Amino acid sequence: MCNSFKKRAVIFFLLLSCLLAVSGAQAGGAKEVVFYPTDVSDAGDVAYLRDSVRLMLASRIAPVVGGEVRLEKAMKKGRDFSSYRILSRVATTKNGIELSVKAFRPAEESSIQFQSLAKSNKEIMTALDVLVKDVAKVLFQVEEPEKVNEKTDKKGGKDLDKGSIHPDRIYKTTTGFGLSIKQDEFISEAALKVTAPDRYKSAVLPTQSKGMTAGDIDGDSLDEVLIVTNVRLYIYQVKDREIQHLDTISLPGGLEVHALNVADLNNNGVMEIYISATRKEDPTSFVMEWQPEVGVEWLHKEIPLYLRPLIGPKKTSVLAGQRGGLDGELLSGIYRLSLQGTVNTSAGELLPVPDSVNLFEFVFADLEGDGVAEVVSQNRKEELKVFGSNSELLYTSPPGFGGKEHSEGLNRPIRLVVADFNLDGMDDILLVDNELWTPKMMKDSKYYENGQVRGLLWDKDLFLEMWRSNIFQKSIVDFQFLVLPETEENGSSVAGGRLFVIEPAKGNSLEGLLLGTGATRLSVFGMKFVPKAR
Repeated sequence: MCNSFKKRAVIFFLLLSCLLAVSGAQAGGAKEVVFYPTDVSDAGDVAYLRDSVRLMLASRIAPVVGGEVRLEKAMKKGRDFSSYRILSRVATTKNGIELSVKAFRPAEESSIQFQSLAKSNKEIMTALDVLVKDVAKVLFQVEEPEKVNEKTDKKGGKDLDKGSIHPDRIYKTTTGFGLSIKQDEFISEAALKVTAPDRYKSAVLPTQSKGMTAGDIDGDSLDEVLIVTNVRLYIYQVKDREIQHLDTISLPGGLEVHALNVADLNNNGVMEIYISATRKEDPTSFVMEWQPEVGVEWLHKEIPLYLRPLIGPKKTSVLAGQRGGLDGELLSGIYRLSLQGTVNTSAGELLPVPDSVNLFEFVFADLEGDGVAEVVSQNRKEELKVFGSNSELLYTSPPGFGGKEHSEGLNRPIRLVVADFNLDGMDDILLVDNELWTPKMMKDSKYYENGQVRGLLWDKDLFLEMWRSNIFQKSIVDFQFLVLPETEENGSSVAGGRLFVIEPAKGNSLEGLLLGTGATRLSVFGMKFVPKAR
């Protein structure tokens, strides 16, 4: 999620509710309203509300406008504004949390001031409701749109909990507990016999995730699952078909976390935990180790680079880094890094990645089985691209692969994972495919429903689908796949793995979004992949 927006899949229901109440507000004609970033310079411990407050105001006021809503970074001077302009502010005072709005009508230089007070975090939603009602009534001369049941769709009456599938999806869907494998005429050529004999879901985890990963981080032969927010890292363990909480680690303040990975790059038998983040749009990353007996050990703090451990083009683990530019963007060049001392970094050789691809968009994969790695990436258009060893473009998919909520700024798609499902010596690709479902009034943002995990095989000049999971109705936030040792089944070699998927738990609310609470559900599937005879 980009550093200028804090949101979750539950926002979709809020936007949908607002859209159903637009008709009465549109009578006055279409308008354009521009929302600028929330000022949190005096917000103290609640500075994390910056992106949430702006998005909340925009999504609630948008139906009143009946026209276009834009989110911009700053108000430019000397411009003849034809739009309504809204600036918001959050400040911590001795009386509580003060929320305020400064609004400008088109072509006017004088502003209208609005203010509301929350005595504690629990009252922030109520204070925002007051602001929205006041702005709607005074600035646009209409009452705030009535709220509707969040389970009603755009046409009314449909229970979204039962699933709503995009018309482009031509296959029959199934829902419910467990993993359902889809195989039809389109994928039969490359299909596998896939089973998930070991599968279970966690209870609702009391956190709203920014990302997750999994691995045996402490060397005890049991998988740990790590879930991160902007303020905390949660460590769980998968043991005896249960998901047990082991530890919670507080993170430094003011972070926007966008990547969480683990790898044992120093070869000491304990995986390092790599957190890549921004603070005030500057890259700020951290490396730590965790063991149950000693807890967390911070190895490197405040590293001024974006970091990501990955499997390099020669099938060896490397630490890759990229420098930040203006407005949270990335400078060209992805480097192999060596961490020294406590915070120093030294850039090594450039990794063979096209300049158009950033640190979080790609994997190296030997798709042809010839010992030469291709680069597989997901771009901002949600296209899957394949580049050869000389960075020549070999393939571009239609848009629609992947899907992670974001607006402007750095593209950070959900991870790609490399595995060999059919044991043919050629790498396959595992990815998340979330269904885009964004209201037109928020054209610069992306929201998703109905997520799936899909396994793809490279067939010379295109990808074929080998298998796909069931639908995760509230979208997939993140996933990980750990390859298990090969086994024998009826005289044939069988690939195996463990799939971890996190999704927003049912019952999330906008209050959870704003207060950084909410909930997450983790699903774990032990899987086997048996190639079909051709």
